[in-house]
Amino acid sequence: MRHILLTLLLMASSLTMQAALNIDRIFATYGHSKGCKMVEMHDTKMRGYPLRTYKSLVYKHIGNEVDKALAEDKRKAKKIREVVDNGTVVSGYYQMPSKDGKTNRYILFSKGPKGSGTLIYIEGALKPEDVMTMCYGKRR
Repeated sequence: MRHILLTLLLMASSLTMQAALNIDRIFATYGHSKGCKMVEMHDTKMRGYPLRTYKSLVYKHIGNEVDKALAEDKRKAKKIREVVDNGTVVSGYYQMPSKDGKTNRYILFSKGPKGSGTLIYIEGALKPEDVMTMCYGKRR
């Protein structure tokens, strides 16, 4: 019985670790820092789309740290879409594996000059085309 309990605990911690994203550290570390602006909403709607979680971070000087976290999360992404300008990735989105099999997770980013940019995390029942419509479609 003890062996079964230990196995179940290890499996649960493994699933939790798989669901964690490196950008979580960026939001936690820099969300309340000078030169950054963070917005966090839960169980909300944006442009008519229901979202479980929405986080955004606009930053001025932490681009190198964000790039490191994005590179790690990119390795785990199910779908990768990037815009490359002069050989450098300047924006994009990564669809991450679901935590529960129902909820989709997305990382969106845009890089600006001198280590500035925007990092967004979206979690909800949205499909990739919904994310594109929400971000780039005309406002109603």
